[in-house]
Amino acid sequence: MKRSSITTLLIHLHPHAVPRGAVEFSRTFCLGGIAFFLFVILAVTGLLLMMHYLPTTDGAYSSVQDMTFIVPFGFFIRNLHYWAGQMMVAAVLLHMIRVFWHGAYAPPRHMNWLVGVALLVLTLLLDFSGYVLVWDERARYAATIALELPRQVPVVGDMTVRTALGGTAPGEAVLLRFYMWHCAGLPTLLVLLAVLHFWKVRRDGGVRVPL
Repeated sequence: MKRSSITTLLIHLHPHAVPRGAVEFSRTFCLGGIAFFLFVILAVTGLLLMMHYLPTTDGAYSSVQDMTFIVPFGFFIRNLHYWAGQMMVAAVLLHMIRVFWHGAYAPPRHMNWLVGVALLVLTLLLDFSGYVLVWDERARYAATIALELPRQVPVVGDMTVRTALGGTAPGEAVLLRFYMWHCAGLPTLLVLLAVLHFWKVRRDGGVRVPL
């Protein structure tokens, strides 16, 4: 009897045995696992920060200041969230370099390499959208640039910006869209692609080791 896709997915996510060479720290540096662990930290600290953040143009910056200097342990939680984000970007970048160095982008792993590139892009977008949420002067300039660059794409650029980011100039709607993408949209996409990534690592025979 042919196994269902879900059964196959679970088997590859949780195999009964893993080759020793595929999990040796000296070869993988555990960078993928470190990146995922940092994402878990970001999710937990992000939920705590959401309880105090106000996604409005008048309240965003002041709420960030309040959670930093007034909320108990807020300074620690916000800094833990910030540095976990920077470390996750570094871990994903180093992971991609290791994969490229060991030739794991070649068939039959080429599709998983593309999934990894998508995960890198999502990680960078999460980091950038979090920067915008501070909504100070620098964050508004960054939001302006983020709104203008996609608009240069012919035909669909302006429509895409208005649909995905709520407008063409920093304001209430744009801030709310950045907030929703940062807290819901991008993390959901990242988790789904991460599950697919882990599954394909197992299905393609484990982690590629040096020749």
